Amino acid sequence: MIKEKKLAGKQKTALERIYRLFELAEKQKDEKLAKRYLMLAKRIGEKVNVKIPKELKQKYCKKCYSLKVKARKEKEFLIITCESCGQEKRYSAK
Repeated sequence: MIKEKKLAGKQKTALERIYRLFELAEKQKDEKLAKRYLMLAKRIGEKVNVKIPKELKQKYCKKCYSLKVKARKEKEFLIITCESCGQEKRYSAK
């Protein structure tokens, strides 16, 4: 888990649920159910106003909620490419 700032009770609970949903999505063999878990995690974060941690954001595609992503490093960027839809997302490698 990331360093937790001083969070209110609801926010701490929401962050725990987000982590749990990501765990379930990674273990899930049914891709449709895994996507549902990721959508629920995002919705919980939006509702309680908690950001999804950086290490979790880089594990899925923001467009199709697929866990099938490839990561590669180019100069100062980490590029995440979705194998399902082809969407690319760049993150600063700093």
